Amino acid sequence: MQLRKYIRGIEKEEKIKILFLIESGSRAWNWASDDSDYDVRGVFIQDYLVYDGIKKQIERKIGDLDIVLWDLKKFLVLMKKSNPSVWEWLSSDIIYLDNPLRKELKSIFIKHFSKYALKKHYSSMAKQNFHKYINGVGDTANLKKYVYVLRSIACIIWIEKYATPPPKKHQELLHLLPKNIKKFFQGVIKKKEKSESTEGNRNKEVEKFVISYFDKKYPIDNSNFSDKELNKLFKKTIKTWN
Repeated sequence: MQLRKYIRGIEKEEKIKILFLIESGSRAWNWASDDSDYDVRGVFIQDYLVYDGIKKQIERKIGDLDIVLWDLKKFLVLMKKSNPSVWEWLSSDIIYLDNPLRKELKSIFIKHFSKYALKKHYSSMAKQNFHKYINGVGDTANLKKYVYVLRSIACIIWIEKYATPPPKKHQELLHLLPKNIKKFFQGVIKKKEKSESTEGNRNKEVEKFVISYFDKKYPIDNSNFSDKELNKLFKKTIKTWN
């Protein structure tokens, strides 16, 4: 995988500096199949003194590399909202390019995130995936979509039980699911390890379980990220532009 070569090309073409790059999705969750893409995610800075051409997001699809890069400003704005993608990127243990900023932001997220907001985000992700890929497709569905939905539900349960952001790997979340749901999850993972194509009959028992979380009421708490702290980090980071 010639990732570093492609990344340097993107930096030169887009006139940006990439701060860190990680793997997200199935490979980071430890359930990738042989034909899974590499979901490469990263954060960049740019010349903020120009009057035009400021980029919020850059995407590239190169072979089996699915690359998505966010500007640091966008990343920090979403971090304040306790966005799950921010946490997924900060907590990944598959790191292609690192920067001390990532560990610093991870520590800040753990300390200041909103349990309510993160649970609502995971609930929304589960609901969208369920209705798009399972509920509206007939009597059969791609079974891997169930595990994406169930992982989001398990993340919600983790936050409720431990009051911390959820772990990355699915093995650390499985004990939170009912035994029958856990057994189904593990069965799909075994099939998925062989191929991304896992078409099969829909499972109404699993669907009933996940639907019960869609409209669940959660106690509201507010995140307490410090604008002063994030601004200080941002200013310190952009000084490394040149």
